Amino acid sequence: MVAGSACPECAAESTLGKLQKSEPKVIVRLIGSPLITGTRYVLPGLRCSVCDKRYHADFPAKIKDAPKYDVSCATTLAIGRYSLGIPMYRTEHNQSMHGIPMKDATQWDLINGLHTIGSSVYGVLIDKSSNGQMMIYDDTAGRELENQRKGLATHTTAFISVHDGKKIHLFFTSHKHAGNNVDAILAKRTTEEPVIAMMDASSKNIPKQMGTELTARFILCFCLVHGRRKFFEIFNFFDKECDFVLDIIGQVYLNEQHCKKKKLPPEERLQYHQNHSQPLMDSLYIWLNNQLLYELCESNSGLGNAVRYMLRHWIPLTTFLRVAGAPMDSSWAERIIKIAIRHRRNSLFYKTMNGAAVGDCMMSLISTAQQNGINPYDYLNALQQYPEQVKARPELWLPWNYATTMAAMKHAA
Repeated sequence: MVAGSACPECAAESTLGKLQKSEPKVIVRLIGSPLITGTRYVLPGLRCSVCDKRYHADFPAKIKDAPKYDVSCATTLAIGRYSLGIPMYRTEHNQSMHGIPMKDATQWDLINGLHTIGSSVYGVLIDKSSNGQMMIYDDTAGRELENQRKGLATHTTAFISVHDGKKIHLFFTSHKHAGNNVDAILAKRTTEEPVIAMMDASSKNIPKQMGTELTARFILCFCLVHGRRKFFEIFNFFDKECDFVLDIIGQVYLNEQHCKKKKLPPEERLQYHQNHSQPLMDSLYIWLNNQLLYELCESNSGLGNAVRYMLRHWIPLTTFLRVAGAPMDSSWAERIIKIAIRHRRNSLFYKTMNGAAVGDCMMSLISTAQQNGINPYDYLNALQQYPEQVKARPELWLPWNYATTMAAMKHAA
């Protein structure tokens, strides 16, 4: 049957119905395959029965001149290793089971080649992040054998910067804490605009530049979830007191949920919290002070420690009630840092600092592309297709710029 022909059903009823085009019917059939697949080309051969000389047909030029490893190989391996957390030796075993060997050393060579190209873009992302309007970061323990032999601890910092509406995700693995890494980033800052910085209350997260002229432009926020957790952990011992605190903070988060559901802009969100959350937090502040003032709890007990933590950090814990756009917690950074934790749990450690640098770069590029709605697979492939152009002008190859850059190059060609 074709469009324009008579409808069989209508013809049976002596009605002049005509067939028109409609939505097609689609069937999808899926097959399993290893991470890396390949095509084997076999050319027939001839051999002389007298002189034993052998003759073979020539490969087509498009096959003969093509590299053995397509750019998608390095991309797939990088995503598998630094996003899914699959160690190279597991990938090697998986490839062997499918009959397509891929040694771990070969995997490293391909990923390292991708890092050579992407490292320049990673550097531009660091520069852009230094001028962000909001920064959220967190630390997690790591393991790197070179540092371990030197007796140094290893830490991985997940750093998020929002710059002109773009979400930049960066990872830093070294012996430095988050505060040291943020110091290095703030040293590159050129704008005079204030920055909202969210973290937990650990002293290791506070940059040293807080004591300089930057202090007036560094709006400090502490994670309210960390304060809530202090009471949640002792709920079984002080259920009545903790229930009051958890209920108050729960109502504040219901207000935040309402703001997200209505997609309120920062100024309206601030006004809503001041109208609905400020009275709740004021009552909580009075209750916390009364616990110590009237000795309603033992100062050094679990409850006393939780109360003193909240009071000691009350100002940065409640920044969201005074500053438009200030977050309430560091959950965003804690979600992102799970990428590094997943890698650590599967691969256990980095062997060298160079390996850690490659991992930081790949995690940063993949995560930044994802958070900005860019397909990391297409993006990393594009970087490898134009390596010289990427190294010459890396700012044009940021995840949100690369498609426009490629289109302009094709148009010029």
